[in-house]
Amino acid sequence: MSTSTVNNQSSLNEELHREQHKKYITDIFNQNAFTPIKLSSVLVDGGEQVRDDLLQKYVDSTLSRATNFKQLCNESDNLAKKLVQHGIVEDISQNFTTRGSVKYPLLKTRYPAQIYRNSDVPDAVSVVDIISHIKLIPLKKFMAKTGTNIGNGEGDGYLQFQFRNIFGGGEQLKLDITKGTATHSSYLLSYTQPVTPNWVSDSIAYKNSRQLGTSIDMIVTGLRSSVRGNFDDFEKLKQEFYLEGILRKTKLTASNCSDSLLFQAGSDAKLTIGHSISWDTRDVPVTPNKGNLLKISNELALNQYFKSQMEFSSSKSWYQDNFFTLMGTYKFGWITKIDDNDKPLHISDKFHLGGSNDVRGFQLMGLGPKQINDAIGGDMFSAYGISLFSKLPFKKFSDSNFRLHAFFNGGKLVNQNTNTFDRNLQSLFKENSLAIGTGIIFKHPVARFELNFTLPLTSYSTDHVRKGFQYGIGMSFL
Repeated sequence: MSTSTVNNQSSLNEELHREQHKKYITDIFNQNAFTPIKLSSVLVDGGEQVRDDLLQKYVDSTLSRATNFKQLCNESDNLAKKLVQHGIVEDISQNFTTRGSVKYPLLKTRYPAQIYRNSDVPDAVSVVDIISHIKLIPLKKFMAKTGTNIGNGEGDGYLQFQFRNIFGGGEQLKLDITKGTATHSSYLLSYTQPVTPNWVSDSIAYKNSRQLGTSIDMIVTGLRSSVRGNFDDFEKLKQEFYLEGILRKTKLTASNCSDSLLFQAGSDAKLTIGHSISWDTRDVPVTPNKGNLLKISNELALNQYFKSQMEFSSSKSWYQDNFFTLMGTYKFGWITKIDDNDKPLHISDKFHLGGSNDVRGFQLMGLGPKQINDAIGGDMFSAYGISLFSKLPFKKFSDSNFRLHAFFNGGKLVNQNTNTFDRNLQSLFKENSLAIGTGIIFKHPVARFELNFTLPLTSYSTDHVRKGFQYGIGMSFL
């Protein structure tokens, strides 16, 4: 028997042994998944940079709630996810040991009622005593990074400084400086801190100068405070409440701009309160393989407008290892004035449509009402898209993050003018701008990169089409 044959047989035996061991462990877990347990102690290693009272809150809201082995595994995952996402630790490893079974008073437990055949009901329940061993990998207190972003009609370079876990409670101070083409300059200072194991507060001060369309430059200075999170019993249901105040200066950069933009010139202020709620069952937020997303956002600008948006997307994969993925997305938005003066809504408050990140096949802000080729935004929009992704049909590259991509998308953006809401709603579904295309994407954990060849199917006199190659980068696409 040759050496290669012996090696192959040895590899097969090792793989078979691993599969048998994995099946053995899985069977044991399934047989004992609902065995009552009691977490009696938590031993922490590497927790010098985390406050004990904070860590206790996170343990109480996760591990301490478990009453059986299955819940213990789920809650250990929740603990790790919360500590990492809230910027308290870099990573966490966990294992469990036991000191055997102990009797625990029924009056002090939250265990399910058990069935007995006579009236001799015990006053204690037998549970497995569990000790949790947690090893925390601390964060680097200071981090700086630089890089570039390209996509959706602009490119920029950024510099970022972060001070993390400042006081041992997940506090983070971050400074972002950005210079680019559409965004001439941007300065952002933010402070983030967990309020509870489920809720995080953000306070942001910012100033940016950016180009909007081809004829407007805006300088915006603002303060924003928000609280975001979810409730224990509704983990997939996430919410955010925010309050934001801005000072806005609008400058015209073209001598032949439209009358609508002339009314935008000057300075103004805005105070808004808002709320967003989302139900997210996707496996990953960027290019998911399965799951659904429903998100509803509402914003009230005091004495100015009310604005509402809705987004729904659904993804489904089939064939081996998610070889094909079909994703559909629909978005809708509406804004209306709530004051009695004749001043129009600001162009940056209105909706804009078109570009590589929403309706592909059209220029950035290429859909909707125009005046002298200036995009003036709309009061109501509808946009939709269907994308089909597949792995590369080459075995060598089939497990890479590259995917082939084919899409169909479309939409429409309108102004209310003197029409009623119902009449504008009806017009959204007539004479839509449509495009198809194909290309390749790269799935990155924090963003998606697209390079597509687009072909507009229907367009109208006010549309600015983009036939040919179109590049996009972002987290949200149609």
